[in-house]
Amino acid sequence: MVIRLFLSACAAEDIDELIRLFREDVVPAFQAHPECLDIELIAGVEPGVDGLVEGGALTRWNSIEEMEEVLAKPDIQASQVRIREYLRRTPIRKVYEVAS
Repeated sequence: MVIRLFLSACAAEDIDELIRLFREDVVPAFQAHPECLDIELIAGVEPGVDGLVEGGALTRWNSIEEMEEVLAKPDIQASQVRIREYLRRTPIRKVYEVAS
């Protein structure tokens, strides 16, 4: 199994809107692809010193190949357009293999 983290931050006053867009746009797009085993939004419990709330999307996949294939699809790319307007840091993408 592979886990992908997409990490960024948003202004504290935008967190509710970001969560709404994630539920409306991102989750349904990823759930339409059975290769994506799970998708979750994670968020810091309080803003950092810069006033931004850190967080990201965590997805689970059977393989890197399946993940890359789905992430390249137009519907997945389109699902992230509105949410990216709220990101205040350059996203960091990390992929991990589950060891046990």
